[in-house]
Amino acid sequence: MLNLIRQNVGQTLRRQKQHLLYPLQRHQSSILPSKLQSTAASQAQLSDKYSASWSLLEQSRISEFDIDAILLEHNVTKAKYLHLACADSNNAFSINFRTTPMNSTGVAHILEHTTLCGSQKFPVRDPFMKMLNRSLSTFMNAMTGPDYTLYPFSTCNSQDFKNLMTVYLDSVFCPLLREQDFLQEGWRLENEDIADESSQLVIKGVVFNEMKGAYSNAQSLFGQHLLNNLLPDHTYSYSSGGFPMHIPSLSYEELKAFHAKHYHPSNSRIFTYGDIPLETHLETIDSYLNRFEHLEMDTGVPLQARWNNPRIEKVTCAPDAMNPDPSKQSTVAVSYLLNDITDLKESFVLQVLGELLVDGPSAPFYKALIEPGIGSGFSPVSGYDNHIKESTFTVGLQNIADTDVDRVVETIDATLAEVVKEGFPKDRIDALLHSYELGLKHRSGNFGLNIIMNMTAYWNHSMDPVEYLRVNKTLEWFKSAIANDPEFLQKKVQQYFVDNKHKLVQSMKPEETFTENEEKEFLQLEDKLRSNLSDDDKSEIRQKALELLKSQDQKDDASCLPTLRIKDIPDEYTGAEVEHLTLAGGVPVQTSAQPTNQVAYFRALLDTSEVPDDLRPYLPLFASFLSKLGAKHLSYQDLDTQIELHTGGLGTSCNLAGDPSNLNSYTDTLLLSSHCLDKNIDSMFNLWNIIFEDLHLKDPQRVSTLVKMNATSAANGIAHAGHRYAMSTAAQAVNPVSARSEMYSGMDYVNLMSALSTQDGNAILAKFQALYKILMNKNSMKVALNMTGECKDQFLKSTDTFLAALPGQTHPIKSTQASNFVAREDKIHHVVPFPINFTAQSVATVPYTHPDAAPLRVLASVMSSKYLHTEIREKGGAYGGGAVAGSGTFTFYSYRDPKNLETFSVYRESGDWAAAGNMSQQDVEEGQLRVFQQLDGPVQPGYRGIRNFISDVDDQMFREHRLRVKAVTKEDLVRVATQYLVDPACSGRALIGPAQTGLEDLGWTTKKN
Repeated sequence: MLNLIRQNVGQTLRRQKQHLLYPLQRHQSSILPSKLQSTAASQAQLSDKYSASWSLLEQSRISEFDIDAILLEHNVTKAKYLHLACADSNNAFSINFRTTPMNSTGVAHILEHTTLCGSQKFPVRDPFMKMLNRSLSTFMNAMTGPDYTLYPFSTCNSQDFKNLMTVYLDSVFCPLLREQDFLQEGWRLENEDIADESSQLVIKGVVFNEMKGAYSNAQSLFGQHLLNNLLPDHTYSYSSGGFPMHIPSLSYEELKAFHAKHYHPSNSRIFTYGDIPLETHLETIDSYLNRFEHLEMDTGVPLQARWNNPRIEKVTCAPDAMNPDPSKQSTVAVSYLLNDITDLKESFVLQVLGELLVDGPSAPFYKALIEPGIGSGFSPVSGYDNHIKESTFTVGLQNIADTDVDRVVETIDATLAEVVKEGFPKDRIDALLHSYELGLKHRSGNFGLNIIMNMTAYWNHSMDPVEYLRVNKTLEWFKSAIANDPEFLQKKVQQYFVDNKHKLVQSMKPEETFTENEEKEFLQLEDKLRSNLSDDDKSEIRQKALELLKSQDQKDDASCLPTLRIKDIPDEYTGAEVEHLTLAGGVPVQTSAQPTNQVAYFRALLDTSEVPDDLRPYLPLFASFLSKLGAKHLSYQDLDTQIELHTGGLGTSCNLAGDPSNLNSYTDTLLLSSHCLDKNIDSMFNLWNIIFEDLHLKDPQRVSTLVKMNATSAANGIAHAGHRYAMSTAAQAVNPVSARSEMYSGMDYVNLMSALSTQDGNAILAKFQALYKILMNKNSMKVALNMTGECKDQFLKSTDTFLAALPGQTHPIKSTQASNFVAREDKIHHVVPFPINFTAQSVATVPYTHPDAAPLRVLASVMSSKYLHTEIREKGGAYGGGAVAGSGTFTFYSYRDPKNLETFSVYRESGDWAAAGNMSQQDVEEGQLRVFQQLDGPVQPGYRGIRNFISDVDDQMFREHRLRVKAVTKEDLVRVATQYLVDPACSGRALIGPAQTGLEDLGWTTKKN
């Protein structure tokens, strides 16, 4: 339940949790004025027309979210359907199944992939990817959890919603499940070189390669083992994503049997959310459910038998070559099995305890484990987790010495005993409750989709999903409980932690031969699979491989798929209404009155153009630490508490904005951002004021602790987002803004963090002190405010008071001129300890306002779906690949790619493919629709009018760009492909992956991080 609230607070998570979700691919919600919300109730009615098919189980008004909830059960199949009616035009849908694999072959994960590879009504290869380009979806995906699989999407277009719902329902209930799709997405034996029949037979497959990449990350592996070891008796003892060594044990027949058992309406839970009337949905849903009878099944997950004594498990991993301290490569965590997640009150208490114990510098475990510097950060999955039937709490440390394992475990026990004795400070509990109050009002991201995602695990095991939404009821119960018993939380700590015998201590340490042994096991597995093959078997494997390749090369007739038309997209664009004024002696201020639900949003830009070159690499670090060091009379712990008590967080980040008309000009600023309830505006500004006035810059130990945590987080991020790092590395060779971005957030930043993590904090503090003197004033500052009209005068008055107290004289923000930048040919290989690769190649193009920017953007979309997807994912076995056209660059990428240099040949050939005009007019239109998903996506009230503020792209520029995208022709795409992609003068190339021999001879620069 708190996940639902916290999702809306908008704070940056202080620790990265991994919930073992395996999405098919990764890709916001507009809340309309309250006067329209009275229409929701009339849309949530079950008429006589459908009463024969459905039974009404519950209908309730959820005032917390302005939602009318109606829960139905299909009379024949007993499928459950929850409709959440509200005045949000960003409608969302999901169909979920409880999927409980009893092995680690990845059957649920592979099924998630293959169901979306063609269905009875849409018998084309990969309709999911094709619909990405035929819709205006604001989200499309599918993902597998430990015991559920869900298929969610969202869109603001009602016809699009119906189209996508039909495709999704047909995919899950009537999939073709062709063997070819199993071989492509799951696993297969195939000649290493498909063109050479004599080459060795090796294991290939999209999911197989994906999971090799996923579990090459030691922290992911640790989290998976932790789940398996804590709940060893049923489905959670296996990997739903699939262990690579086990995936080749899965047969095609077993895949089909798993679908027949689990993908049935009787095992389904259906969600819809938004302003489209219920009966519109029922018409489509009924057309599928009415084909089925009720199926008796038992996919339930039994409660784990509780242990009589704690257990200890030890696992191993590969040494981390990226760890700056080779003597500290172990991880240890203590994990507790807690309650049944359907007990909402206890779950609420436990999530509160989880946050009080772990989150923020005032938390007991932060003080006991992080501050002493034993490790670099909390262990994977630290904190409360309610994504399975029984919730868990985990706490530990990563990057510790193996000799410190027992010390960490003893410290955890001692800390819990101290909490039972002393309890929690009242201001920390108040701060947490405030954050929930703010979360109920603040709308961030795709709100309907967030509800669905956060309810999924609960409804997977509960009969009453509506109860989950009654947040105020549980909040009031909790407030009463702690008021009536001052030791309420302490008693819960005693019950769930101190007295809990179902406690797992898991440690992991590196083994020098781990990678070698793992590779040997893979080779032995391949040998075993090959050894049993007769000549007829080999011939059959060869024939199926060639048939798969032929299928991949064939162009599908996708005319059976529904699509929106580009002509239906209006030419008109109306931006947010903004006003401009100056405050406090000349500071430019932009205001926009919006229906923000009594939440005020503040943003400011500080010019960094005067920062010397030797200090500039430290800017992102300085920005991320600005609210974490303490200020004036507040220690860093007290400042953190006050921030949570009065705001949704004080954020600072580097903001680069390329000149929309000049590639060699850009602004480089710090972006300050925060939001709060209207009643807390003055308190929010007071917190900013003391940071500007007297930031604590005299605690080297605090800085060292934060640097180590940042370094660990940055390094761990490569395994999950390596393609973004590769794209950054490639683009920095051909574009000055990208070069600066690489310094702030690319591999250059990761390497700097690694180096700084072993340095004395005093040296870093000296850099921060210099930056603080340069930046923390209003010399070159501008401000943006979003709020309700009723709050405008108060917000302006408080802003003026805040700005007037800042030192300095206001001047316009300066542009940085990169007139000396020269694009160059560059090939960089970052060596990382993963068995898969991330590649990218970037070429220079044109700025945002150039007429070619629009066709280049459409071209990237067309090439991604019509050429690169087939070559990189379907044929190459990578988890993903594509192209992105930004302002000044066109960049190709691949993600978790088993190939390396071969993929760069695909990039080159894709340019030739486009220049030859191999796309149809329908392909062009689909590319335009894909771009319009981004251009016309819903914008939250708190963010309206901000594009121009932070990017210098004003409404007129955006309007012209939008019209150019709509007017793009096939001839435009051929022309820009020929001009920019065929034999470019130079390009930047990046390869992130394992060591490769001979690259230096080919002109590559190898960097061992």
